[in-house]
Amino acid sequence: MAEKIFINSTIATLQITLFVRQGIDPFNQDGTVSFALNPGQTLNVTYGDDVNIFLNGLSLFTTSEGDLYSKVQFITESSSELDNLLNTNDTIVITKQETDYVLSGMNTALEAVNDADTTAEMRAAIENPELGLNLTTYNALTEEQKDTVATSLLTERPAEGYPTVASVQLALDEAIAELVDPDNIFVQSGSVDGDGSVAHPFGTITSGLAAVNPFGTIHILSGTYPITTQINVNKEGISLIGEPGSTLLLQANIIPLLVTQPNTTIDGLTLTSDVPYPREFIQVGGANTTLRNNTIFGPPQALPMENWIVNRAVVPQVSNSNITVENNTFFSLRTGMYINPNVTGAINNNIVYNTKGGFLVDRALTTFNGNSWGTPPNEFDIVLLAGTTTGPPYDNIEALQEVNNNATISDQR
Repeated sequence: MAEKIFINSTIATLQITLFVRQGIDPFNQDGTVSFALNPGQTLNVTYGDDVNIFLNGLSLFTTSEGDLYSKVQFITESSSELDNLLNTNDTIVITKQETDYVLSGMNTALEAVNDADTTAEMRAAIENPELGLNLTTYNALTEEQKDTVATSLLTERPAEGYPTVASVQLALDEAIAELVDPDNIFVQSGSVDGDGSVAHPFGTITSGLAAVNPFGTIHILSGTYPITTQINVNKEGISLIGEPGSTLLLQANIIPLLVTQPNTTIDGLTLTSDVPYPREFIQVGGANTTLRNNTIFGPPQALPMENWIVNRAVVPQVSNSNITVENNTFFSLRTGMYINPNVTGAINNNIVYNTKGGFLVDRALTTFNGNSWGTPPNEFDIVLLAGTTTGPPYDNIEALQEVNNNATISDQR
């Protein structure tokens, strides 16, 4: 249940009805709550529920000193004066001014924000659950970063104070966005003079790699990233996370992404090229690399496939261990993935189509499960090249087909 304190500072008994909002739209109603407020009384009133926490207005009625008084105030637009009064304050005070009964608000949690004099006091104020801030991102910060954010809210506080909880939330989000966190670096194609923060991202992935800590994350924001020089993922444990709409566009005859350190994750990127290049888009040399949720495709090439430029989505280096390739989509390439000798790992739940060979196994020992095949179909979904073991995990071709959506398998052993 939602709750709010009402204080009657008049000598009249007030009959009040609250109009409860359904959700966040002021035009939606969720019933009413009525109560009497005696002269000088303070009353804690509950209404709505955990979801319907806002008021749409109120009616006030009283007879006092020979006068009958009645009024209805109703919200028709979010962030109106009445909306801010009723829904950003935890206490509503009713006073009489001449012949009118006037509402005013108090928010003790907001007052603590505006009364804070030190970083510690500001932290305590914004961390107070009664203030109602969304602290999800804030709670993930280090103690030092939280101090920096609280200091920013203190120094940037308007002279008249923060007027609403929403204004505190905005200031909090902006302060967090200004943080430079070497464990979480942001890049945005075209950004100039960035520092790696959310508010001021670097303009290139290479700049992000130079700044990020080992085992940190580079957040690749939406945009197209022209690639003309190789990106070397040369710090251990790095995660490259592509936001929706992030595309790496290869524009040179190079391998655009080279993983040379272990425990790398590449997640959510789209990779393609302006023309077909005889290269793989990702070459993996670091053990324990994970490639997931990526989309890799080449530009159209004229049939037959045997004349296609040999471009590939992924190639792990010889003897690379424990590669995980899952939930990716590869298409319009000569080969989805060429798997070199002695490579181990798991290839699961990928979608591959319009290739001459979806997965080419060259004496490797990777497992396959849950992979599927789109349209136009591959010439072969899985190819077991000469020299590949006839034992596990490739000793039962029918079972391999069955667990990979009836894969077409070329067994050249």
